[in-house]
This record gives sequence, structure tokens and C-alpha cells, in this order.
Amino acid sequence: MRLATAVAAVAAGAAGAAAAAVLPPPLAAQERTAVPARLTLEDAIAIARERNPEYLQSVNSYRAQGAQVRAGWGAFLPRVDLRASFAGYNQRTVTGQDTVGRPIPIDPAVTFQQSSSNQSLSAGLTLFDGLSNLHTAQAARATQDAADAARWATRSRMDAETTRRFYEALRTSQLIALEERLVASAREQRDNTGRLFRAAAAEQEDVLGAEADVANAELQLARTRGDADKAVLAVREQLGLTEPITFEVVGELPPTWDPTPLSPDSLVALGLANHPQIERLIEAADASHLRASSAKGDWWPTIQLGASLSRSMGLQSYHALFDLNPKNRTLSFNMTVDLPLFTGFQTSARIAAADADARNADEALRAGQLGLERDVRSALIDAQNAYQGLQLAQRGSALSAERLRLARERYAIGGISFANLQILIDRASQDERQLINARYAFAESVVALEERVGRPVRP
Repeated sequence: MRLATAVAAVAAGAAGAAAAAVLPPPLAAQERTAVPARLTLEDAIAIARERNPEYLQSVNSYRAQGAQVRAGWGAFLPRVDLRASFAGYNQRTVTGQDTVGRPIPIDPAVTFQQSSSNQSLSAGLTLFDGLSNLHTAQAARATQDAADAARWATRSRMDAETTRRFYEALRTSQLIALEERLVASAREQRDNTGRLFRAAAAEQEDVLGAEADVANAELQLARTRGDADKAVLAVREQLGLTEPITFEVVGELPPTWDPTPLSPDSLVALGLANHPQIERLIEAADASHLRASSAKGDWWPTIQLGASLSRSMGLQSYHALFDLNPKNRTLSFNMTVDLPLFTGFQTSARIAAADADARNADEALRAGQLGLERDVRSALIDAQNAYQGLQLAQRGSALSAERLRLARERYAIGGISFANLQILIDRASQDERQLINARYAFAESVVALEERVGRPVRP
């Protein structure tokens, strides 16, 4: 029954190795998506999946692990070696020895020539090694699965970071539009104040204050444009763009929704079952336990079967050189049983180290599960707080806008001073900025929550 299980595992491993051998070509070799002049979030994610350096590194690691899987299952196949050697020898002798050992000259000189041709074909197969090769091959497959999970974890993290940077670029674009309106409003207010001054309804300091407000608004606009340029640079870096390509981020935020009804326990369970980082830790722990089982196979005897076919020829001339069909032939076969009786405690040291690695992998999995639970619960709290902050920001901005509208009407007829009007303008501008920031803060909190869970949670 155990032998049948091993044979089935070998067949499964061979099928997996064959599948790995026909993987699609690397992403760098495929035709890349062109960067549009108006970049949407979907475009940004698609381009990042093709060009982001961190993600491509994880893809390369996964592909390289496929070779280790094939090598692991290849241990069940016979090792075949083909060797060929050709040799020549030439000796010219001009001295010799007489019957009592004295050197004497030889005339004419004697020349000796020799040549040889040797060819061999050998094969060796391990019949039994305490299932060490089987566990090693299974460990290689589990390591490949861990690399695949790591690739998906990197992709999930990359998609979330791409979304955050894209949202930041959108946020600064909206703030630019707001600051441009505020500059236009400040200039209009300056003109209105000038007219009131000329009509003796405003003071000189009001005119100077209006001019200062225009300068401050223009300065804030310049700073916001600088922040927007830096946000676009961050998007370029995330997309892995090295070409001098210009683009404009365009799009809208997803609809706002209330995350309060979400159950933290359900989200934690969802994350533990779906997050690729947890899957990576599970596969890594499985691989460590399999390597520990492989190390324990060193206590068992190793049985190997070998066979060799060789051909050779040696002549007192150069005619054997490069002879591809020598006449002397030898066929041999053997079976070897190797039982390690004492290895200087090397075997027990390897087993102890492998067992420690397996236990550490289990603890790493437990730590990852605890960390994910903390991250999911924290991200849900952040999303709920961001939603409440957005509701308050919307209410505050609406009230400030209405209050400013009434104040402008009163100021136009001289009902309030310019200083009081300026206070209300600053408050309304601040509330409008807070509203924009609150909208994006909520969107980014949802992105963080879904990143921690490992799948979408929005309705």
C-alpha cells in the first residue's frame, strides 16, 4: 500500500513538472500594454502587473522553483552517463642497458607508438533510500506552491499599493481644482473689496487683506500642484515606467458604503481562509516537515542498481585514435546496499536541524495568523472611523458653504466686516479640503481592509 502511494505521488509529481515546463513565457518577453495618455485605475493595475519590479521578481522566483520540482522528481529516474576517451602515446628511445645493467647507445633509435579508444554507457537507479527522494520531491513541490502563493501575495499587495497611489494622484488633482476655484474666488473678492473701497464702504486694510488672500491662495495652489507632480511620480514608480511617458490620471472613487455591519470575526475567518500570505506560510510549513521526513530517511539503507556497457581497444600504433567502434566489449551490472552504521553524528545533526526548521515554520504560520487577525480587525476599525469621518466632513462642509453664502450676501451690503468674512472663507475652504481628504481616506481604508482580508469585501 505504501509503495502504491509512492508511485502515485511520483506520477503526480511528474505531471506537475510537465505542467511547469509548459508555463507561458516570462512577462518581460510578452508584448507590453501601452500607457494611455488618460490613465484609469484599471490601466494602472494592468501595467503594474507587467512592469512592477517587485512583482516580476516574485514571478521569476516562482518560475525558478519549477526547475527544483523537476529535479526532485528526476531522482526517481535512472542516471545515465555516456563517456568516450581517446589517447595516444609516442616514445623514442636512444639508450638501453646491457646484460649487467650498464647503459649503452641504441642505433638506430627505437620508436614506440600506442593509442587507445574507450567508450562506456552506464546507468544507475536508486531502488530504496528510506523514501528520502520522495519526501524531497514533495518538499520541492510544496516550496513551489509556497512561491506561487508568495507571487499572489505580492500581486495583491502591489494592486493595493497601485490603487493607493492612483487615489493619491486623483486626490491632488481634485485639490488643484479646488485651489483654482479658491484663487478665482479670492481675486473676485479682491475686486469686490476694491469697489467697496472706492465707494467708501471698505477700509484700506480690507483692500490689503484681500490682496494678501490672493497671494496666499496662489501659493497654496502652487504647493498643491507640486504635490500632484510628486503623486504622479509615485504612480510612475509603482508602474515600473522608465520611458519618458506622460499621462494624466482620470477616474472616480467607488461609491461610499457603510462598513459598520461587517463582522470582524467573519472577516478574520475569511482572511485566514483566503489570504495568499497565509497560504504561503502553510505551504512553507508543509515543505519543512517533508524535508524533515527526508532527513530521517538517512537512517535507512540505500539500495542502488547499476549497469555498464563499455568498449575499448589498444594498439601499438595510432589506429585506435578516434575509433568509434572498438572491438573489445564488456557488460557489467551490480547491486549496492549501503547501510550507515556510524556517520560521526552527522545524520542526527541533520535530522535535528530539519526538525527545528519544521517547528519554526509552524510557529511562523501561527505568528502570521495572529498578525493577520490583528491587521484585519485594525483595518476594519480604520474603515469604520473613516466612514464616520466622511459623514461628519460632508455635514461640516455643507454647513460652512451655506454659512459663507449668507456672509457674502451680508458683506456685499456692508453687513459684516472683511475680517469676519475672511474667517468664514478660510473655514469653508478648510472644510472643503477636509471633505476631499475624507473621501479619499475612506476609499484608501477600504483598499487596506481588502488587502488584509485577501479579497473584496465591499457590497
